[in-house]
Amino acid sequence: MNRWIILLVLPLFLADCSNKKKGMLLLPFLGLGDGTTQATTASANDGDGTFTVVGLETTDPSQVTSPDTNTGSGNNGETPSDVTPTPTPAAPTAPAPTTVNNETTTTVVDQTSGGDFNFETNITVPVTVVIVNESGPVANAPVTVTESVTTGEPNVIGVGSTDSNGSATIPVSVPPTVVAVDINVVGVNPTTGEVVEIVGSAPIQQPATGSNNEGTVVVAPVVNVDTTNFQPVNGCVQSVDSDCDGIANNFDEFPDDPSLAAIARSGRYTIAFEDMFPSAGDADLNDHSTVFSTEMDKTPSNKVKTIRGTYTHVAKGAGYNHELRLSLDVPTNATVQVSYVDGNGNPWNGCASAPKYTANTAGDCTGGTLTAAQLKRGILILPSSDKTLFGSKNAPKAGTTFTINDFVKGVTAQVTITFEEPVDLSATKNLVGGHLNYFLAINQKTDGVFRQIYRPGYFKDAKGKDAFLDKNGFPWAIIVPGVFNHPTEGSDIRKPSTSGYIFFNAWMNSNGVAHKDWYLHIDQIPAPNRPSYVVRVSDFYTDNGFTAYLIKAVRKNAFEVSASLIVVGAALGFLMKRKMSNPKAT
Repeated sequence: MNRWIILLVLPLFLADCSNKKKGMLLLPFLGLGDGTTQATTASANDGDGTFTVVGLETTDPSQVTSPDTNTGSGNNGETPSDVTPTPTPAAPTAPAPTTVNNETTTTVVDQTSGGDFNFETNITVPVTVVIVNESGPVANAPVTVTESVTTGEPNVIGVGSTDSNGSATIPVSVPPTVVAVDINVVGVNPTTGEVVEIVGSAPIQQPATGSNNEGTVVVAPVVNVDTTNFQPVNGCVQSVDSDCDGIANNFDEFPDDPSLAAIARSGRYTIAFEDMFPSAGDADLNDHSTVFSTEMDKTPSNKVKTIRGTYTHVAKGAGYNHELRLSLDVPTNATVQVSYVDGNGNPWNGCASAPKYTANTAGDCTGGTLTAAQLKRGILILPSSDKTLFGSKNAPKAGTTFTINDFVKGVTAQVTITFEEPVDLSATKNLVGGHLNYFLAINQKTDGVFRQIYRPGYFKDAKGKDAFLDKNGFPWAIIVPGVFNHPTEGSDIRKPSTSGYIFFNAWMNSNGVAHKDWYLHIDQIPAPNRPSYVVRVSDFYTDNGFTAYLIKAVRKNAFEVSASLIVVGAALGFLMKRKMSNPKAT
């Protein structure tokens, strides 16, 4: 029996050690903490998350801020000047657990910013955490905000520290499938010397109210956390925070590098364009379509040091040719690395010979060190679309038979951008809806200049109107979570009679309140001779490009993976040997 226990527990132990983001799952087995710090919570309001306390590690007294000592007094409570005062040690505080009560308030956020609806599918909202203890506001407490829906595991989407008022406001941006975020605050119990973690959640969406509303509204939560026996760690407890950067190891993806803290992963999205700008298009959102994923290496202060992205061209339902670029308005230079593979994952060398539609650019196809001005002008992601989709379109007319054998997977670009100094992407408008400023340059000119198309939310015209919404308030570009099944050629996504997306209009007309997941619902009603109005890209798409970035994670955990495989192999060998030695085995 003991051998069975060892064989079963050891792989779990190794798996736990190899994944810091899963949290310290095996702490009970390791005996960390004194067992007295248990959660004490008050009942929360409807819709509030419940916060609890988890003991992480016992530390030494130097990590705890000692209480003030009293001094002996003379006549009238004053100490004579000729008498050296004798300090009187404060009475030791009886060990007591950390307790926490929380109350969350919410305010509805206008996702249109009081103006035009910009068709953002992501939810962008500030999350505020306010922490107080018996003495008042708790300053310098590290706060981490995560969610687990996008990637299937805890994904750090924001970090920060409380200010002198005990408050930290952290902006987050997530897909509409995320209705709440998790919040973690690390501190210390001054009576036990134990490092503790306050954990809980807060809503970022709530059901819409009113007879004409459906779905949910975005809300900004303010989480008021009232604690006892909780204060920031005085210094660093390396068993919990190896690099002393204020981010606990169970969230720090760079535990030995104090300059970096977390990797923010976007998950998969699709950016789709109409290319008839400045005229209104046919609203089929298939003129240029690219599936992409990004990662950002962030510092403990939420600045970005490195951006990694993978971009696969999947549609060109247009006669024009286009190139996809990324504009970054930052005050520093950056090193850009770029490589390309074809639909089979083989190196592709066609970028250099492809036409370019953006003037005075640098680093096209090869990367290099780009200045701030060159970054703002635009980093080339995918060159001319007639080359990157090999002459195909993946945008048949409605009713046309289109199968996986007809689908052509385009070129995949792998791009890494490393800034000389970490940048605050929110200081200048680099992010709208949590996504970077991608734009399309077209092989058509206006006044001798190639036209460019941007997503809504970045530019206003002289009248204050969004420059990239047409006269009907429809965009020339949209970003959709996941692999977007774009409409067939000429199928206006706004017309129920020629659109598979039965809830798009409800989402658009409600300014994003109703049916936030419209892109997941395609009309399946059978009818004689009824044509298909969408191209099922998600059925045809295969993921070759993103695997390159998985190698980094595999190498990082190579020892743990190898050790785990050895243990599993030994277990199988033991079982087979035992079975073969058993004459009754069949």
